[in-house]
Amino acid sequence: MNNSQHPIMTVAGIRKSAGDFKDQSSGKEITYSNTVVTVLQEYSAKEKEQGAIGFKSTDYKIKGAQFFNDYMHQKLPAEAKLIFDWDFTGKQPKAVLVALDFDGVEAA
Repeated sequence: MNNSQHPIMTVAGIRKSAGDFKDQSSGKEITYSNTVVTVLQEYSAKEKEQGAIGFKSTDYKIKGAQFFNDYMHQKLPAEAKLIFDWDFTGKQPKAVLVALDFDGVEAA
């Protein structure tokens, strides 16, 4: 496993996001269920050139709000490996967050 598939990042927050809404264009009922993971990331070189300091936050989603329960007792902020899988179902392959590994960080 290389670092690009399992980057180590600082997890600042984790929350549930679940519910449903009506799509205005199609009228279909859309149901969603995610665990949202907020991580801190360094600014890009270009952003730093423009004067950015500190860190920016980025939200990643794990499909299924029930996975929040796996992490609800984790003390944050904390370093974690972000475990991504590749999704090839769309036009472009994309990395999808599937889990967090707080225990495996020291071994990395």
